[in-house]
Amino acid sequence: MNPLTGGLKFLSTTLFNSLMALIFFLIAGHFATPSFVGKVAIIQLMETIAGSFFAILPYSLVTREVSYHYASSKDYNKIAHTSLSYSLLVSPIFLFLFFFPSYLWLSVPYFILYLFINYQSRLLNGLGKFTEVNAGNAVFTVSRWGLSIIAIFYHSIELLILIWTIGALLRAIYYQHYLPFKFSIDINIFKEIIKVGLPIYLSGIVGFISSQGDRVITAFLLGSYYLGIYQLVALAAVVPSMLISSFSSSLLPSSTYYYAKGKDMAQMSSMSFRIATLFSLPIAILGYAIAPLFISKLFPQYVLGIPAMQLLILFLTATMPLQFLSTFIIAAKKNYRPFLIIGSVSAAEVIGVSYYLIPKIGILGAAIAQVINVVLTSILYLFFSYTQGVFRLEKKEIGSIVLIGLSFLALVNWIVAIVIILLGFKLLGIVSIDEIKIIENFTPSTLRKMTKILYLMAKE
Repeated sequence: MNPLTGGLKFLSTTLFNSLMALIFFLIAGHFATPSFVGKVAIIQLMETIAGSFFAILPYSLVTREVSYHYASSKDYNKIAHTSLSYSLLVSPIFLFLFFFPSYLWLSVPYFILYLFINYQSRLLNGLGKFTEVNAGNAVFTVSRWGLSIIAIFYHSIELLILIWTIGALLRAIYYQHYLPFKFSIDINIFKEIIKVGLPIYLSGIVGFISSQGDRVITAFLLGSYYLGIYQLVALAAVVPSMLISSFSSSLLPSSTYYYAKGKDMAQMSSMSFRIATLFSLPIAILGYAIAPLFISKLFPQYVLGIPAMQLLILFLTATMPLQFLSTFIIAAKKNYRPFLIIGSVSAAEVIGVSYYLIPKIGILGAAIAQVINVVLTSILYLFFSYTQGVFRLEKKEIGSIVLIGLSFLALVNWIVAIVIILLGFKLLGIVSIDEIKIIENFTPSTLRKMTKILYLMAKE
């Protein structure tokens, strides 16, 4: 169970997905209206609803339980069969979409498959089958953002839905080969996961409100045209943080696996946090600087969204290491109630601030709501992970947090900010040479030369 090679695989497919999505939206930006992009955004919004409201068996907890059973050499088939069977049993709920516009109820088969393949991929993650998961991700990406470009030229959202549905079906069939499905629900396992994971499930629902509330309110107050603009710049802005967070896909099963083998969770979380900071802060600052050029050159129709994109790309990427801490709370199977508290606070903030600011300053208000949200939740994750003993606050960790704060100087001058950050890493000794050697041991032999860069930032 190698977290680094697994993370690199998820990084490659996330990068592939981002590039394909960029091509899709680049073509959509020139040959389709923002209203068409707005409809695509609404379908994606429904995906998030499916993943938040209908996943009573939380994805992360399913991954954690399978990984723990796998590390302990216990039978995990009942967990796999139960979660997959549940995803099919709950699918008739999607019929409520028949009360909405036709392109949404035509998406019902796609949403059913979307829920099913999400459980498949999380189960395979828990078993350390990172190659198989990412091969399926690549298949889905080709149909989702590649073949669906055809729908843009026909101006047909229905054709896009059909292509997405076929891609999801192919992914489900591929995963079936590595995780044979048997329709069976173990009531005891079902009850136990619901009981333990209830705070995570409820936090997922309110998390949907906090992550998508700005988009919903934008659509409600400003219409699909402005939603299309905001959706495009928001999707572009999350790419850097998505690339970094892709490592968390292997981090949860790997940390659970090694925790079951007796490794110290606080040590694993501390090292992961500091290494993530080393990468995320320079990327956040450079992303902030490049954003205006990116939009003005590739998407001139969307220049209205540049300030929103800059704020999002800086704050979402810079705070990603703090967001990682939630992974270790789940892996250590600590008290999950903080997830509900964090979700509720962030949802209330996003809804309140969005309603107040969007009518005044448009989509920039939606971005500000998300910026406040990510800072607030990052502070709460830091507090709860520390109080539960999952994370330690020593000199290096405090130094990393200070550097996260200093990265926001990019709002004034991004060149000064990145110089301060790079010097800070070296002078504060955020990572040591011994820790780089540990990373080298996990690094594939063909990529070990790249770790030489890390030694430049390391300290004895």
